[in-house]
Amino acid sequence: MSKKTKSIVSTTIVITILTMCFKLLGFVKQAVVAYFFGTTFYTDVYYLAFNFVGMLGSAFIRAITISMVSIYTNCLIQKGKDEASKLISACLEILVPVVLAVMLLAYALTPQIAHMLAPDYTPEKALLLQHYLQLCFPFFLFAVVTLVWTTMFDANKDFVAGRTESFTTSVTTILCCIFLHGVLQAGTTLVIAQYCSYVIFGLFLIIRGRRYFKFTLVPLRDVPEIKTVLLTAIPLFIGNSVSQINKIVDGALAAGLGDGKATSLSNSAMLEDFVTVILVNNVVDVLYVNFSIYTANKDYDKLVEIMKKAINIMICIMIPITIVTCICSREIVSIAYERGAFGAESVDMTKAALVGYAAGFASMGIRDIILRGLYSFKNTKTTMITGIISVLINIVLSIVLSHNMGIMGITLASSISLTVNFLINSQMLKRHIPNYHITSHIPVLLKQIPAVVYTLAVVLLVKHYVSGNIIVFLLSAILGLGGYGLILMFMKVEEVDYIKEKLLAKLKR
Repeated sequence: MSKKTKSIVSTTIVITILTMCFKLLGFVKQAVVAYFFGTTFYTDVYYLAFNFVGMLGSAFIRAITISMVSIYTNCLIQKGKDEASKLISACLEILVPVVLAVMLLAYALTPQIAHMLAPDYTPEKALLLQHYLQLCFPFFLFAVVTLVWTTMFDANKDFVAGRTESFTTSVTTILCCIFLHGVLQAGTTLVIAQYCSYVIFGLFLIIRGRRYFKFTLVPLRDVPEIKTVLLTAIPLFIGNSVSQINKIVDGALAAGLGDGKATSLSNSAMLEDFVTVILVNNVVDVLYVNFSIYTANKDYDKLVEIMKKAINIMICIMIPITIVTCICSREIVSIAYERGAFGAESVDMTKAALVGYAAGFASMGIRDIILRGLYSFKNTKTTMITGIISVLINIVLSIVLSHNMGIMGITLASSISLTVNFLINSQMLKRHIPNYHITSHIPVLLKQIPAVVYTLAVVLLVKHYVSGNIIVFLLSAILGLGGYGLILMFMKVEEVDYIKEKLLAKLKR
């Protein structure tokens, strides 16, 4: 591997280890919430409100930030720090007023939004959901400002700062649950915790961001790059908005299945998030900055090389994790949540949702890498179209499968649509780099077969002969994942050998 490739892998490993520590603390946070509040109607209304605001922010923010990384990086390389700083200022000048206008519109439409999120709720339940929506709407503004800052950090290869948000949120939520659970309802406690964490994290970003950025009011005509950002972001916004509609449908379907189902969907998403944030988001965030640099320099051979290696690594990591997660789903949910108010019924609901999500781990990783490749070419129109197709498939499958499989059908539909999405986008990527073919990963996939058979057999044997949630999960993970890796090394998978060498080098240091 080249020196540049090694640097990318090393950075990713360091960030992954750090993020894992933060996400473990996030598990403690979620376990504390589950212990004190369980899965009830009151947790449902909070998660429905909070997730809606998060989805609203995601549609807006990701459209701007994804387009901004590539353009900001190019501006930083071509024009320097001062001009890049002006670009950030211009983005904030446009975003903040727009966000405030959207918030006012959301407040005016709160009853309609509540009905859309939970059409089966009684008037009394709908009023409480409206109350929590109004409490959560300001999170939208906090999310916009913090994500613009973290995007700037990523573009400057300061990947650590933006990932401390989960640490702040976890600590404040744990403290609020401990001190307020006997005084306030679940939703109110969690709202207060979220406000506190946003304020603390925002102050941290402002202080740390001084090295890269100083806000100044600039005439938009003096920042020509802002037009490119907006033109690139519009297709992303449309595509992301459609994706958020899909999540709203999923939440409404879950709420319609009975009390506690929406909370179970959020709890399973937290477990999915542990895998995707650590092993997918960190990889693609580091890769995207480098993809943008390679594209700006027209070094397409290097882009293809890094992309192929990243996808091969993702395949080798995600397949065994999917197997262990699906077979040990009950043990995982029990370890994470089963205590206090979170009983056996809650475990069954969350376990079913987790299996559906786990089926799409590998597809999500591959899709996000391919998407970042397309984004580096500022190709957002294509991803908008393919995203809309995938979301429509997802919504139809969610409706059909939820009637037959319950909450598992909702999450399984998401996994199927992820697979469809990456297959379509891999063909679109060939328009920019004709020498890339998704079929080039078939040899690596074929080498997984002996390891898959071994892992399935080992985990099933462990579950049959061993008792105790923690012991079953640890033995399954250690024997299953460890044996999987050894078999791949025996099969001479280059990426696995390299990961082993880098991890050993880090441990020696």
